[in-house]
Amino acid sequence: MKALVIAAHPDDETLGAGATVSLLSAQGVDVHIHVLAEGVSLRHSGVTLKEARARCEAAAEELGVSGVSFGEFASDDRLLCEVPQRRIVDTVHRQLREHEPELVFTHHPGDIHVDHRLVAHAVNYGTRMLGSGSVRQVLHFEVLSSTEQQTGLVAPFHPQVFYDVQGHVDAKCRALEAYEYEVHEPPHPRSATAIRAQAAFRGVQAGVHAAEAFVLGRELRTSSPIGEIRKGHAA
Repeated sequence: MKALVIAAHPDDETLGAGATVSLLSAQGVDVHIHVLAEGVSLRHSGVTLKEARARCEAAAEELGVSGVSFGEFASDDRLLCEVPQRRIVDTVHRQLREHEPELVFTHHPGDIHVDHRLVAHAVNYGTRMLGSGSVRQVLHFEVLSSTEQQTGLVAPFHPQVFYDVQGHVDAKCRALEAYEYEVHEPPHPRSATAIRAQAAFRGVQAGVHAAEAFVLGRELRTSSPIGEIRKGHAA
């Protein structure tokens, strides 16, 4: 099985799906991470493009993924919203063709950050006809300090899919440490304390000790997934 994480900026992939990526990688799933723009990292004093990518690669290594790639929107600190949307859609299409994933993780379309919303819409566009490509499921993740800050008036994050990530939250926290300039002391949402609290809360919702939650975007089934779950494989 192949999975693809499409994120707007470095650290989004870790905050949004880090524990699940660690879980899937440990189960033998081929997980690739694609980050479209490093501009947010470059706005931090002294952070170069090379360093931003190195930190992302270090975080990905902690999560056990098979590979990391970067988009073409990293030359300066522009937001993705300043880039023609067609270029973002084309980039997503290329990633889908190159990696042929069955499972895609990306941002939530109701996120407060405009770049996150643009990436979510580009993925939705690229996967609109599931039967014509490899993708069978699209899951939208939540990014602490961003997704939960949106008001309930705009596409609230109501998860229906939960991954039991007990034993993988530590890996998520270690991966986030690679982005030391993005980590803050609690009660800031971008803290190890907040990550563990979120995992515990989502776990309570699902009846497990720790979970990551996702909104189901699209899914195409050819058989019941129950058998695979009982065998211990990723859904």
